[in-house]
Amino acid sequence: MGMLRKFVTANRKLSFALTPKHVLQGNVFAQYERLCPLLMSFPDVKTVIDVGAGKSWHFPQWCKEAYAVRLVGLDIDGAEMVGNASLDEAIECDVTQSIPVEPNSADLVTAYSGVEHFSDNHAFLKHAYQALRPGGALIAQFPNDLAPFAIINRLLPEKLKMRLLHALVPGSEGVLGFNIHYDRIRPSRFKTIAKDVGFEVEYYYPGYYSSGYFAAFTPIYMLSYLYDMLRYALGISEISSYSLFILRKPGPHV
Repeated sequence: MGMLRKFVTANRKLSFALTPKHVLQGNVFAQYERLCPLLMSFPDVKTVIDVGAGKSWHFPQWCKEAYAVRLVGLDIDGAEMVGNASLDEAIECDVTQSIPVEPNSADLVTAYSGVEHFSDNHAFLKHAYQALRPGGALIAQFPNDLAPFAIINRLLPEKLKMRLLHALVPGSEGVLGFNIHYDRIRPSRFKTIAKDVGFEVEYYYPGYYSSGYFAAFTPIYMLSYLYDMLRYALGISEISSYSLFILRKPGPHV
């Protein structure tokens, strides 16, 4: 195992060294980390619901204090939120069944890599819409079910998939590998159910780079990277690897 770790570490270092910085800085994760604080900075945003809150918030504590927001965490596993010091309130719930807060009480709903785990995204969006006040927004980033890693994820047996994930992606234990449904998360399908619920699509950003999953073996990584760049050049969002959406509940906002 020691030799495997060294091999994986060396290949990951080489793979990322060969990748232009702007590619890494322009992925959907980086875009989410830029746009979410911007949305929180609006003066009418006071209550933020973080869906799939887990063990920690994705932003530093000063961000919450600077914008004076009240942070409510939701997670299907309440134990996951124990120790999450950023939360003002932690609610254990299945967001496809309900979001148990007062209707029209939230200003912003955030979902960082959670939508792919929900069994019914139409129901999730409906409950998020009900929780948001008029003019409130939802920001979410998540994978496309046509992403190379998502296709592999569905083809491999569960035990083999988990062993490979934990061996090839350091730090993935307890972070990656939860049950995934990929329910209507292809861009066109997600837009359709969002509009059906009543949301306006304010912003959409497709992400094509997803080769990090293959960085443990540089030759495969480079082939994957070339495929990512080909899809980016074609600009066909339906075959992107990730999506980032900002949805707005109709109504006035500052």
